[in-house]
Amino acid sequence: MTARIHTTTLARAIAEIAEGDLADRMRLETAARILATARRAGAEAPLPAPAMADPAVQAVTEIARHWDAGAVTAFEYAETLPAAALERLLRAAPRWAAAFAPRTDRLAA
Repeated sequence: MTARIHTTTLARAIAEIAEGDLADRMRLETAARILATARRAGAEAPLPAPAMADPAVQAVTEIARHWDAGAVTAFEYAETLPAAALERLLRAAPRWAAAFAPRTDRLAA
């Protein structure tokens, strides 16, 4: 990373903190990570998919399904989500991930 890019990145981070935008950015980064993970879990399928009857699985799967990874990054997609959809994704993600846990325990044995 060049000194100029590093300085620009640092200045942007300081501005986000000063303006109180850091929490919003962290939420979007978290949503982007969830989306990318959900996409990988669906595409790579190394684990059996969790039951779609689970509302958390439905929420994450539905929101991730609408992301066109060829058109925008996960972060950019997260930025376009309505506030209610972003909240739904963030609230459902822990239960969605936990839905894989019983299956991963059996694979580890």
